Amino acid sequence: MLLQYLIESFENDEVIGNTNIEISKIEYDSKKISINDVFVAIKGYSNDGNSYIKEAVELGACAIVVEKDISLDELDVSNITVVRVEDSRIALAKMAATYYDYPSQKLKLIGITGTKGKTTTAYMIRDILNASSKRTGMIGTIYNTYANVQIEATRTSPESLDLQKLLKDMVDADMEYVVMEVSSHALELNRVYGLHFVISVFTNLSEEHLDFHGNMENYLKAKAKLFEMSDFAMINGDDIYTPRLKKMINCKIATYGLDNAVNVTAADIKINAGFVEYKMYINKMLETIVINIPGRFTVYNSLAAIGVCSLLNCQMDAILLALANVKVPGRAEIIDVKKTFTVMVDYAHNASSLEAILTAVKKYVTGRIILVFGCGGNRDKEKRTVMGEIAGRLADFTVITTDNPRNESPKSIMSEIEQGMKQTRGLYKIIENRKQAIAFAMKIAWKNDVVLIAGKGHETYQELKNNKRINFDERKVVAEIAANMPDKNIE
Repeated sequence: MLLQYLIESFENDEVIGNTNIEISKIEYDSKKISINDVFVAIKGYSNDGNSYIKEAVELGACAIVVEKDISLDELDVSNITVVRVEDSRIALAKMAATYYDYPSQKLKLIGITGTKGKTTTAYMIRDILNASSKRTGMIGTIYNTYANVQIEATRTSPESLDLQKLLKDMVDADMEYVVMEVSSHALELNRVYGLHFVISVFTNLSEEHLDFHGNMENYLKAKAKLFEMSDFAMINGDDIYTPRLKKMINCKIATYGLDNAVNVTAADIKINAGFVEYKMYINKMLETIVINIPGRFTVYNSLAAIGVCSLLNCQMDAILLALANVKVPGRAEIIDVKKTFTVMVDYAHNASSLEAILTAVKKYVTGRIILVFGCGGNRDKEKRTVMGEIAGRLADFTVITTDNPRNESPKSIMSEIEQGMKQTRGLYKIIENRKQAIAFAMKIAWKNDVVLIAGKGHETYQELKNNKRINFDERKVVAEIAANMPDKNIE
């Protein structure tokens, strides 16, 4: 494709050099550059693409796209085309859409944003649509899936170039719908720029990612951007930020929830160790909903899914069948250890989600809750003490351990959690090695106890210093520990 076609939608750009050149492909990662590629220099979360322009040119880039305030004086770019733009991320999104022939226009996109519940709600909507014979792909935190393809996700919302390629693959696989988790980072960094959503969901908002957004007001504004590109909004009527969100968006709105919902609501809620059951009211219809994921949050996530799929004309039989069989990796997931105690893995990695899962488990457990958790490094430090206080207040015993320490000292992170723990009378032990921490928790568990391993959920790795990842699948870790445990806990 000619460079001039890739950039024809640009506004206020400055071009130095020839645009009548054939481009092999677009790249924002300099290491992937080959002859006749165009390199788009974007600023990432930890790396600045502008620092790799020289490398991209040396590897064969014939054109580069940079922002106007970036100086190229120290680089020899005399033999290549330079396109200067106001925002290189928007430029990347526009170029990617053009290169892949605007795949999103050939799909019906459903977006889901919020602090908690995105993944579970996405799985529920995807399964209902598939049960309704609607060919559906999904893009999210755990996997990107379509047809018989399943790709492990590296982030909740892919970079715009990768996203457009994925959407093109879904078009080629004859998908009709795509359910997509849309993170606040993706909205703020224009990864989803130019997309159009038929329906988008707001699940809730609580303190998270403030290291990136700075404050809750900016966080909310980032979430609101999704609804600027949506025809319809399905919003949690019970969330404290909903009144403010409603004032920030102009699309049509429906609400779901338990106390302040107009369109989709529930009553007679029953929650136990294995499932949730409730009566659901929608369009003057009464249905009994059963879902094998415990917790009050499951009610909210499923109401959102029901609301969305009803708007898409899914039949109630398909909704009931899909919800009764939905399974979400790492979300209140019970690991079968064949013991008299229960082991549950959950992705709860912030204060509100940890409190939610502990509260849910506390309602049905007849023994103790033994909690294993840590906090990620290079992320919101403020939440660590708060999470320690929540653990001390709601768990019967807590093992403080590592999560993804990244480039922070694990001991420092655990010490900050401990400060919150000390504000309570909660019992705890610090074990830095996560596998040893899980083993200790299972060792002290007795009949009817629940060992709740929180924070990593579906993740199959730990992130250490210098972007190093090691294999760490908690399901396998738990199974290995259980297999070597003494018979005292065997049924």
